[in-house]
Amino acid sequence: MNSIPQYHTLMLPLLKVMGTRNEMTTKQMRDEVAENLGLTVEALSQRLPSGTQNAFDNRMGWARTYLFKAGLLERPRRATYAISETGRKLLANPPSEIDVDFLKSYEQFNQFLGSSKNDEETLVPAEVIDDQLTPEEQIEKGVRQIQRELQLEVLDRVKQLPPEGFEQLVLRLLVGMGYGGSMADVQGVARGADGGVDGVVNQDHLGLDRI
Repeated sequence: MNSIPQYHTLMLPLLKVMGTRNEMTTKQMRDEVAENLGLTVEALSQRLPSGTQNAFDNRMGWARTYLFKAGLLERPRRATYAISETGRKLLANPPSEIDVDFLKSYEQFNQFLGSSKNDEETLVPAEVIDDQLTPEEQIEKGVRQIQRELQLEVLDRVKQLPPEGFEQLVLRLLVGMGYGGSMADVQGVARGADGGVDGVVNQDHLGLDRI
């Protein structure tokens, strides 16, 4: 499999793996679920769009957290989990899929969801909240949307600048990119037959190196 399943579709495979062992570390859980799903090395190397975290590890982490918060898993010690009696009862007659809506049948999961929902809504715009994405993926999706909207707004404002204003913007951009020490080293060119030159940047204070 070349694509990584969404975090909610990892919950049932993870619970089934836990049902075969007494205890498992997070690494053992990760490796066994990946092997059972036939995930390729390429898929397992994928990262979140921000590049800050491995995508499969992120989704496995939230699948594990949600099962734990619903009481289907127990954590006897740090980074080690075991299936609970509630989890074993569920595996005796398993559903076709475990997702957030299914976990809402467990009261302790609803308590967890209620306490985390308010925090999530303060970080993620309502229009990008998607239960199929992990919280990190939702935040990154919201950030990308804000960045796109900001880019469009900046571009629209640039298009509305008069010619003189656009020339000044270009000169300021050059200074921001490291050409010249400050705006004092930049000067515009009077409008007219300037041969296409809109401004001059002095790379040194003596004006010997000019762009």
